[in-house]
Amino acid sequence: MNKASNRAKRLAGMFGAVDPNELAKQAEAEKSDKSSSRPMTTAPTKALQASFASIEKENLRLKAELEKSKTIELDPVTVRASIIQDRLDWTDEDPEFQSLVISIREEGQRLPILVRPHPTESGQYQLAYGARRNRACMVLGQKVKAYVQELSDEELVIAQGLENNERKNLSFIEQAVYAVALLEAGFTRKLVAKSVGVASDTTISKMSAIVALVPADIFRLIGPAPKIGRNRWEAFASLAERGAKKPSILEAVRALPESAVWKGADSNKRFELAYRTAEKADKFRTTKPRAEKSRLENEGRSFGTMEQTSNGVKIFLDAKKEPAFAQFVADKMTVLIEEFKKSEGKKTSK
Repeated sequence: MNKASNRAKRLAGMFGAVDPNELAKQAEAEKSDKSSSRPMTTAPTKALQASFASIEKENLRLKAELEKSKTIELDPVTVRASIIQDRLDWTDEDPEFQSLVISIREEGQRLPILVRPHPTESGQYQLAYGARRNRACMVLGQKVKAYVQELSDEELVIAQGLENNERKNLSFIEQAVYAVALLEAGFTRKLVAKSVGVASDTTISKMSAIVALVPADIFRLIGPAPKIGRNRWEAFASLAERGAKKPSILEAVRALPESAVWKGADSNKRFELAYRTAEKADKFRTTKPRAEKSRLENEGRSFGTMEQTSNGVKIFLDAKKEPAFAQFVADKMTVLIEEFKKSEGKKTSK
């Protein structure tokens, strides 16, 4: 077997689940989308676009081999999760997932998933991509079509990333969370950039900064927000950073799920609600509660005033009007402290 044939089979194995016909359809759809709306997620650089174009061209050239390659049917229960989760949490109730279930039930599974034999569990498989397709087949009680390839950890995450980039599956924040997870798992920044679909370490650094500033529970509250790009997330991260000094900012966001408008909103709308709420909380100046001030009076005599706040108690004794009382309290202060200490000892001994 010659080198060209080996290379063709290797590429077919790595990216065999990318259907050239589907790519063509998506390219046409993206052209029409670009003419009517401006994409809000971060676009790859020209160098990266050229790299993906080269891969796509190679896939098209390998069309004959791809058509010959066989998929197998697996029990979806035997497919384990990928090394790194590339999506924010989702459930069977998510509208997009429900649409996928309906599509597979009515039209069949058009695109196979990609798995490798599980490295530690005999008879099981580990997912490279296609988690929702696998889950949909499980819900429908049917086998899942899959490509099974021997992949290293690095090859698996590259294939996972390229699938997401080619099909534009992940939102910016999902890309950012995925990139940080890969870095924390020990993958190199170069491999992470390739998998996520960005051309520079600078973008990876900016993604990491956003993920570090916005608490994970708030990411999950908001969801993927596919229409929200890097600039908006950076602005939200700045508000979250101020929340470290002003907790009311994040507290206000965390309270949003209780509102009716939040429950009926998609993740894009939830981001906007969270952003506006954090912004208002940041601008709102908390006023200090007024101190409770009372006069110390008895039978028409005024001995002074007592002012009580959350920080302490201030007692003013009027030594001009009642000098004897002022001196009496001053002399008793040491005795009062001793009595207090004795009362504390009695409480702890019980």
